[in-house]
Amino acid sequence: MPDLTARERARALAEELLAPQVAAVEAAGAVPRSHLDALAAAGLRAAEGDDALAVVEELAAGDLATAFVWIQQVGVARWLGAGGAQDRRWAAQLDDLRAGRAHAGIALQAALRPGPAAVVARPRDDGDGWVLDGAVPWVTGWGLLDAVLLTARDGEEVLFLLLDLAVVRAGGEVPGLRGELLPLAAVRASRTVELHLDGFRVGADRLVARGQHATLLAGDAAGLRPNGSLALGLVQRCVRALHADPRHADRAAALAAELGSVRARLDAAGPEDLPAARAAAVDLAWRAAAALALATGSSAVIAPSLAERTVREALFLLVFGSRPAIREALLGGLLPGQPA
Repeated sequence: MPDLTARERARALAEELLAPQVAAVEAAGAVPRSHLDALAAAGLRAAEGDDALAVVEELAAGDLATAFVWIQQVGVARWLGAGGAQDRRWAAQLDDLRAGRAHAGIALQAALRPGPAAVVARPRDDGDGWVLDGAVPWVTGWGLLDAVLLTARDGEEVLFLLLDLAVVRAGGEVPGLRGELLPLAAVRASRTVELHLDGFRVGADRLVARGQHATLLAGDAAGLRPNGSLALGLVQRCVRALHADPRHADRAAALAAELGSVRARLDAAGPEDLPAARAAAVDLAWRAAAALALATGSSAVIAPSLAERTVREALFLLVFGSRPAIREALLGGLLPGQPA
């Protein structure tokens, strides 16, 4: 598909590969590694900026679980690129990610939330790295990925560490590292776990970057845009499903117009406006899923069906990647005049 745009390549794969297999993938409980390889082989890793956002949107329209695993690569590549500017050790790993020879995930909660650290780092006795303790409540792609970029706090300093998960992907165990699979209501095939670290030893050679907690916390809102494309993809799915039924063509057109407006708002939003724009995208996904269920009728409550899965995934997006400002905006829309 070399002559197609990134969005067109992503849509073709979503419609021809991801969507037809989504029920089987969900039943199996794991996104196939072959899905990730196929997306990389199509050159989708090379997409940047608006193209990368369009790719996530199209993949989510086909299969949110695969898109959810795929979007993790964006953050890893960004941090490896920043670290590589100072340390060329990461050039090969970054090349492998971009070429699809490797797949990685992120576990950044320690850097992006206020209050106590999720994971605490203390220097090793031998001086070669750190010992990590704590728990990360949300790590996606466990057993599917080759590595995970994890943050840990040493006082007010945040360490970005790339953990090698090759042993885990091969079915083995790593001392001091344990993933507890979460029984999610949707995107269960993403293999999302709560990650427990108990005296886990990591070498100094795994350090990608470091920064101050307050600085990273202040810049958190600027990174909220990519996750908004997951919600846009769910709306896109509903638009196409409604449009396929002539009885709902007008509703599909109205929803498509609102989708365009919400996308434009997300694209134009600065850091201060992004939480409200993200909330608008999630709110639209929730309403679009409800509309699809109503248009589908009683079969929407029978699993597996497109409407049933879409409603579950809209519920997932209501709480996934949320921040207090996003949550309050959503609650304000659902319960106007009520305390958030």
